[in-house]
Amino acid sequence: MKARLPRIPPVPTLTPVERRAIALLLARTLDSGAPPILRAVLFGSKARGDFRRDSDVDVLAICDVDVDDRDRAARALARHAVRVADATGVRIEPWAVPVADLEVGARTPMLVDALDDGIPLWPPGAPPIRIEFTPADAAFCVACLVDWVDAGGAIARRAIEEGRYADAAIRIRDDVTRMATAALLLDGDTRHRHVGSLHRFARKWIDTGRVSHRVRLALDWAAAAYPSTRPSRTRPIPTTPAAARTARLGFDYARVMEEEVMPILLASLPPAPHP
Repeated sequence: MKARLPRIPPVPTLTPVERRAIALLLARTLDSGAPPILRAVLFGSKARGDFRRDSDVDVLAICDVDVDDRDRAARALARHAVRVADATGVRIEPWAVPVADLEVGARTPMLVDALDDGIPLWPPGAPPIRIEFTPADAAFCVACLVDWVDAGGAIARRAIEEGRYADAAIRIRDDVTRMATAALLLDGDTRHRHVGSLHRFARKWIDTGRVSHRVRLALDWAAAAYPSTRPSRTRPIPTTPAAARTARLGFDYARVMEEEVMPILLASLPPAPHP
């Protein structure tokens, strides 16, 4: 006898077909045990209510896996989502989250915000999950962003030397955005992404005099390097032809921002433990 599908609550923003697609995704995941899931939460535009006709259905799955198995869990969920899309025509974007990511000192702004908007889907009757973004979480995220920016200069320089100007522009733009994001996280400001991070950093850090107006050149260049429109879920976000042509200039602007912002970010981090 065919197993019954998990019961999905009647979320107003979900169509009956979308609810069935989520139920199929959960059924496939639960039956296979790959990955082992503890909770499923609707997040993104379908949870907030600001979705478009072409919006995906975003489902966050809290998984009983080690953080080192994050990618394996994500791949398994993605395979299930492909099968569900073939059967229903509904595109589900699953996000595999190891349960350890909910612990203080390991939380990311995206996870905190997703859960804050989130609507419980499974198991039935499960309450919403709400977690705070703490100073320990900010330090963790800032350290990760600093590491990425620190590695980015050499990557962008090599791309320019090899004539891969679009690749260089993407890395430069993203590193400028990472520095802006890290600075905002020190203030506990998590509700920003991409160009929004650049604009908020300008208001909160340049307009208030925390860093000089020299940094604005990097912000303006990076903002112009984001396309005005892009296909949903495109990774990495493509750059603009103008940014690719001016990648060398963007590289110089980013170095100026790095000189002013990186010392502030590094000073905010706890000292490394002695061996």
